[in-house]
Amino acid sequence: MQNANSSTQASAGYSRNAGKRWRGDEIKQLRDLARRGAPLRLISLKLGRPDAAIRTKARDLGLTIETSDAVVAPAPKRTLSRRPFQMRPSPANDRQLELFGAA
Repeated sequence: MQNANSSTQASAGYSRNAGKRWRGDEIKQLRDLARRGAPLRLISLKLGRPDAAIRTKARDLGLTIETSDAVVAPAPKRTLSRRPFQMRPSPANDRQLELFGAA
């Protein structure tokens, strides 16, 4: 049976290393990725840690991490009508209604 803490971490997608101490190899990887200009989200996914943990550790190490702007979905090209759907009369529709007893 899982406790509440582990299910919360799993749902956030960072159960691998969230809340754990930083190991030397992780710090080395963080430095390497930051020096190569990797964005925050990529580093977060590679190290399995939340964005905030990456930012905090980078700040402690004196590293600069690129943060990408939020991605905004484009507006839809058309909007859905608020009118209720009405079937257009056709022989095929009449046959379907007849089969399902709605005619």
